[in-house]
Amino acid sequence: MPILVDPNARFASTVSVVVIGAGGAGVTAALAARSAGASVLLLDRDAAPGGATACSSGMVPAAGTEEQIARGIADSPQKFAGDIQAKANDSADAARVEALTAASAPALDWLHKQHKIRFDLVEGIAPGHSLPRMHALADRGGATLLSAMYSALGAQGVRMRTSAEVVDLVVDNSKKVLGVRYRRDGSVEAVGCEALILACNGFAGNAELIARHLPDVRALPFAGHDGSQGDALAWGTELGAKLADIDGFLAHGAVVLAHRLPLPWSLMTEGAVQVNRDGERFINEHEGYSESALFVLAQPDSLAYMIYDERVHEIGLTMPNYATAVTSRIVKRGASLRDLADQLGINREGLEATIGLVNALAFEDAADEFGREFRATQMLLGPYYGVPVTAALLGTEGGLAVDISGRVLREDGTLFSNLFAAGGAARGVSGDAAGGYLEGNGLLTAVVGGYLAGNAAAALVGS
Repeated sequence: MPILVDPNARFASTVSVVVIGAGGAGVTAALAARSAGASVLLLDRDAAPGGATACSSGMVPAAGTEEQIARGIADSPQKFAGDIQAKANDSADAARVEALTAASAPALDWLHKQHKIRFDLVEGIAPGHSLPRMHALADRGGATLLSAMYSALGAQGVRMRTSAEVVDLVVDNSKKVLGVRYRRDGSVEAVGCEALILACNGFAGNAELIARHLPDVRALPFAGHDGSQGDALAWGTELGAKLADIDGFLAHGAVVLAHRLPLPWSLMTEGAVQVNRDGERFINEHEGYSESALFVLAQPDSLAYMIYDERVHEIGLTMPNYATAVTSRIVKRGASLRDLADQLGINREGLEATIGLVNALAFEDAADEFGREFRATQMLLGPYYGVPVTAALLGTEGGLAVDISGRVLREDGTLFSNLFAAGGAARGVSGDAAGGYLEGNGLLTAVVGGYLAGNAAAALVGS
C-alpha cells in the first residue's frame, strides 16, 4: 500500500476528514466527526459496504447506560474494565480500556438522542461479563445496526463513496497526511484532508501476514470479512507507526464454514455442549469461543457438533446467526439422541453416554473434568438438536498503536499529527495472545472507538 510523499500535492477537492472503511468503526467515526461540525468523506472498497460488523451479532457492550439503570443494574466503566482485563490476563492496554469503557454509555446515548438509533439491553449475561451489558437494536444483527447508521449518515449529509479503493496516502516530509488517492469507476480521484481515520479492519484475510505474525493459527480457515487485508497495517508500517498486540486474534470454534456463519456461543452458556464424531466432549465450552478453536481443529476432520435441546433452540431463534442456520436447514432435529446421532453421522453410544453424564452432573449442580459447571435448570431433554461446525479465524486483535482518542503513535511513542485509527485497524482490548477476547470487544472498539476517533479528528481540524 504505497505512501506518496509530495509536500506540494494539489487536490481537486478537500474535506476536513476522510474516513477509510465503512464498517462499524468507519461509519461511527464519520457520523461523530460530521455531528461535531467537520465535513467528511467516507470511502469503502466494496460495492455494498459492511465490513466485519455486518457479519456480527450487532451487540455492543456498554456500562452505566440508561437501560441498565432503569432495570436496577449497578454497572460501571470500572467493572466493565475489570472484566476485559480478567479475560485478557491484564495484558490489554489499560488506558485504552479505560477510555473505551468510560465512553461506552455516552456513545450509545449519543446515537439514541442525536440520531434516533436506540439500543435495548439484551437479556442475560454474556460469557465473561459479570453483569448484563450487551446492547442491541430491537431487530438484532450487525447488518441492521449498519443500516440504521447509514440512514443517519444520509440525514447528516455525509458523502460516502463505495467501490472506492484507496491506492495512495499522500503525505508531506513530516508524514503529515495531506490527502488520499482512490480508484473508482476506472479512474483515480484525489481528495485533500486535514485528518485521516483508518477504519479498514485488520489483517485476518491476508494469509501472508497471518503466517508472519500469527503462525500458530495459520491452519485455521478464514471466515471473516474479505476486506481484512491489512491495509492499515501496511500504511502504518511504511509511515513508521508503532504496532501493538500483534499476537492477538479472534477465532471461533462453532462456525458453519460454507456460510461463514459463526453460531452464538451464548448457546453454550444456556446448556449446549460440543462433541466430536465419537460423541465425546473435549473442552470446557464456557471458556470462550476463541479458546475453543484450536481444540476443534484438533478433532477428527476438524469437525465438532453442537448438541442441545428444544429450550436452547428457542433461545437461539432470537439470535440472527442461529436463525439463519435454521432457515438454511443446517440445524438437525431428532426425537431421540440416536435419531440425532444418525442424522449428524456421529457415534450413537458415545453421544448417549455423554449426554447422560452431562445430565447427571446437572442434576447434582456439579462440575466435569474440564471444569465446566452444570446446573439442574439446564439439563438436556428431548427433542434434541445438533449442528456440525468447524473452527475458523474471524479477525485479528493487534494493529496500529493509538492513544485514548484513537490517534496513531509512531515507533518512538510520539503522535502523528493527523492520523487516527479505529476498529480492527487499531489495537484492540484483548491483549497480546489467544483467549483474551471478551464477547463484544470487537464492536466496543468499532462503535465506541469510532466515536472517540471521529470526535477527536473533528476537534483537531476545528482547532
